[in-house]
Amino acid sequence: MTVTLEDVSMITALPIEGKPLCISTDSEGWWQQMEALIGMSPQEPEVEDGGKKDRVLAGATFTWIAANFAHCPEDADDEVIQRYARFYMWYVISRTIFADGTGKNAPWMWLKSLTVFDNKFSWGSAALAYLYWHVINC
Repeated sequence: MTVTLEDVSMITALPIEGKPLCISTDSEGWWQQMEALIGMSPQEPEVEDGGKKDRVLAGATFTWIAANFAHCPEDADDEVIQRYARFYMWYVISRTIFADGTGKNAPWMWLKSLTVFDNKFSWGSAALAYLYWHVINC
């Protein structure tokens, strides 16, 4: 027995038709990209004495997202509302559909996919592929 695309569509109501969700997993310069997209990013890790940084996933911790985007200001303009909506969606999909093994981080690549709201991506196909990838590699 296996999970099929039809199962994903029926259980999650995610669209299975549309553009493929093809995202580069290259995390080079993601802090700068996040700064450009939303005007802020998590703090880069400190460099240790040996010059090596601790291994950090390309993304933000859920605590950082909650601390900075838990409440949208009441007098927010459309741009700010969209930023908060984007972060909420990023938080939700990183906790549910595209959860990682740590349970602490929201990977940067999923925020990149939310930069344009009117893209008609096949989120169900991406969710199934992500599930299969984790089943095979874990």
